[in-house]
Amino acid sequence: MSDIVDTRAGATKVLVVEDEFFIADELRRKLTAAGLQVLGPVSSNERALDLLEQDRPDVAVLDVHLGEARVTAVAAKLRQLNVPIVLATASLAHELASDPVLAGAVILEKPTDFGLLIETVRRAVK
Repeated sequence: MSDIVDTRAGATKVLVVEDEFFIADELRRKLTAAGLQVLGPVSSNERALDLLEQDRPDVAVLDVHLGEARVTAVAAKLRQLNVPIVLATASLAHELASDPVLAGAVILEKPTDFGLLIETVRRAVK
């Protein structure tokens, strides 16, 4: 999947980090249709960190598990930048509560209700 940066002027920028192609594509389509600017989607920590060097999102939607890796490195960088984080994950909330980087992020369980996701993203940047 290629890195896509939608350049809608003035739109809220949403970084999407998701390793499952069809979920990532659906996230991109739904967020774009809602008038949000999508950075990505990207499928690895490395690609997300590279994208963060180029642009700063207003909010991030992250899958916790990217293959064998966790999205912790990206979440840590987002915390440094004071970017709100929404976790769209199959992990249980109590499993994430002990991770100091992921704790406190908004958690939405997969399968994700896209209406709720869009509402959550908009609320996160207010």
